[in-house]
Amino acid sequence: MNTLCLNCRGCGRSEAVRDIRNIVDMHNPVVLFLSETKMSANRSQDLRWRLGFPNAFGVNCDAGLGGGLVVMWKNEVNMELKTYSKYHIDMRVTENAGDSRSWRFTGFYGDSKRSQRKESWRMLRFLRNESDLPWLCAGDFNEILHDQEQFGGNDREEWKMEGFREAVQYCGFTDLGYSGTPFTWDNRREWDQNIKVRLDRALAD
Repeated sequence: MNTLCLNCRGCGRSEAVRDIRNIVDMHNPVVLFLSETKMSANRSQDLRWRLGFPNAFGVNCDAGLGGGLVVMWKNEVNMELKTYSKYHIDMRVTENAGDSRSWRFTGFYGDSKRSQRKESWRMLRFLRNESDLPWLCAGDFNEILHDQEQFGGNDREEWKMEGFREAVQYCGFTDLGYSGTPFTWDNRREWDQNIKVRLDRALAD
């Protein structure tokens, strides 16, 4: 099955929804995780129909219209909600065909504020202890594991990367890698002002 995770930076504009729908049509995911929807849970439920999904669970954005998460899925799988927060949605997944073995999907969004990012890593550690099912955790972690995952800008503070690395190690995760460009965020400035970073990834135990 195909799983797609996107930081959509707001789903309130019709242009953004159209772009997401084009990506969904191209990749045909069974499960879709969106972070930074900047929507209420109710509005994200309405969004599922526009994106072609019969099922969804959403987490409200905060009062400042930041954050917001939603997982959508098709009827090819059964998704059972386990826990959620502003950082994550954790679900038990059972495919409705074949041997119907269960596994675990967590859509994750690391805190955008560096001062609060340690709370994200504390959440990952908590989630590790919640289940022994095979685990896929994917999304925008808002941090890098190694300094070569950033191009341009000031050097990343080692202690902040170390906090993420320790959480990944604690969870027994392996980075599933990537194809294409190694960077998932770009500040879109030119020349020596350009910064590129790999903030999005998929991790599995």
